[in-house]
Amino acid sequence: MTVDDRTRLNLHRKLEAVLGHDDADTLMAHLPPVTWQDVATKADVDAACDRVRVEFSQAMERQIRWMVTFNTALVAVALAAARLLF
Repeated sequence: MTVDDRTRLNLHRKLEAVLGHDDADTLMAHLPPVTWQDVATKADVDAACDRVRVEFSQAMERQIRWMVTFNTALVAVALAAARLLF
């Protein structure tokens, strides 16, 4: 069964008749505002975290490689300059 706004409104009206306005609002506030297919599961969150970890790891690896390359080139230039001066 698909839950849409009309279905939720009908449920709220029935709850109001049985529980009263405030209690019906409280109960409806604890229901998900969308269908269950749209709610993220723990597996969804874990998969997203894994993707972020992989992306972060790859970015760190690229940055470290760049820094090592840059520092190696800088040392080579410094050594060449030192040879020319002495």
